[in-house]
Amino acid sequence: MELSGLEGNIIGVISEDYKNEDYCGKVVKDIVLKKASDALKMVGLGENTLECNFDDLSHGNQNRVILASKLQDKCIILNNFSIGLTNKDIDFFKKLFKRISGYGRKIVLVDINSNLFFNLVDKVYVLSNEILYETSDMFDKSLSKYIDLPKIVEFTNKSENKGIKINHYKELDELLKAIYRIKS
Repeated sequence: MELSGLEGNIIGVISEDYKNEDYCGKVVKDIVLKKASDALKMVGLGENTLECNFDDLSHGNQNRVILASKLQDKCIILNNFSIGLTNKDIDFFKKLFKRISGYGRKIVLVDINSNLFFNLVDKVYVLSNEILYETSDMFDKSLSKYIDLPKIVEFTNKSENKGIKINHYKELDELLKAIYRIKS
């Protein structure tokens, strides 16, 4: 299955079949070839990273290098990108991905971390040699068969199961305000 053919600007893919490129044993400057210092700066790394061995970097910084190396591509495919990222890092990359997609780039995130997908992707695909499931709604209850849903989605779904109708809020602050309005 060709991932670049999927519909959407920022796409979430749940798949165990996709393999990433092998960067082991390479130096960062051999991975990030085009406009290296600008690309590293965009992903939050300094030029001093250019001389580092890829294997010596943390998972989070390895992912940043991989993204920096693909910034010139029309379709950026990132496999298990969330490994080694904190929630703060994920928030940073959500903003960056939206900015990159604004430049006409398609981003395909192959991951099982629904927090990376939430409030970001246009569509979520479940793949195994073919499309098993497709949705554009992270609140889709069938999605829980394939991935652990974000806590805010789980809470909303549990509330609906108990007969409490809550809109599908994507921000925690908005959800808390809605709960407060229901309570009063």
